[in-house]
Amino acid sequence: MVRRGTHRILASFFLLGLTVLAYARFVEPRILLVKSHEVEICGNGLPGTVKAAVVADFHYGIFPNAMPLERIVSRLNRLNPDLVLIPGDFTYHLDEQKFDKTFASLGALDAPAYAVMGNHDVGFPGDDVTKPLTEALDAVGVAVLNPGDAVFSARGKFLRIAGMRDLWAVDFGGQDFGHELSRDNMATIYLQHNPDTAKRHDIGTFDLMVSGHTHGGQIYIPGLTCAVTFACDTLRYGYADSPAGKLFVTGGTGMVGLPLRFGMPPRIDVLNLKVNRCRVEAGNAFRNMLNRDDD
Repeated sequence: MVRRGTHRILASFFLLGLTVLAYARFVEPRILLVKSHEVEICGNGLPGTVKAAVVADFHYGIFPNAMPLERIVSRLNRLNPDLVLIPGDFTYHLDEQKFDKTFASLGALDAPAYAVMGNHDVGFPGDDVTKPLTEALDAVGVAVLNPGDAVFSARGKFLRIAGMRDLWAVDFGGQDFGHELSRDNMATIYLQHNPDTAKRHDIGTFDLMVSGHTHGGQIYIPGLTCAVTFACDTLRYGYADSPAGKLFVTGGTGMVGLPLRFGMPPRIDVLNLKVNRCRVEAGNAFRNMLNRDDD
């Protein structure tokens, strides 16, 4: 009788494990969430809010259960953002001959989109596909800033989008970030794939850095994921104030390593960027948010 009870318990755990595995393989990778976040930045122009959608880490390539790009673009258009930010990792060992077809849906975006390359796009690991990928994205109207900068304006508000080379391309590929810009009062969003860049001492300070790379853990088990992966080295997911400036990390939509997501469904993050006028206090390396009435 005891042995039969033990077998039932073991069978129950086995079935539970299969259920969780099936959910992580077939269900959660096809859930697309939208999360909104309030972020204050300072700059010139009229005060107000700019709506920026953030999506990253598509990782199209060897896993057929990756979130379809057509669905992502459709959801983005329904959200009606002012701009779309894509901080890298478009590919996961994807054949270059498939780039045009794979990323064609981005041409249907209603809002302007800005992107940088991620470590998988620049060859860490795999092949460096920066050139053909940039060409495919340029063809559908995505501004690739790798590095580079662009100015976005809407309703009297201005943002500079500054693209940086991926951290691993700098550390292992002998390149530089390519992020040096003239300093003025325009609010600047630094687009950088790897949030660990925020801990570097050679990049200075920034208004806001938007990153991906962590997948929010991809398989997120509290207490375990952070202990055995790099996902929590700087910031696993969401918004935080770093010593160098404000940092936001999106959870991404794709997968690497295993074709599984658990506890961290694919997502689009919406940053409601409240642009305020600001100034720098003497002796303070960081900008202070000051709400001031228009004169």
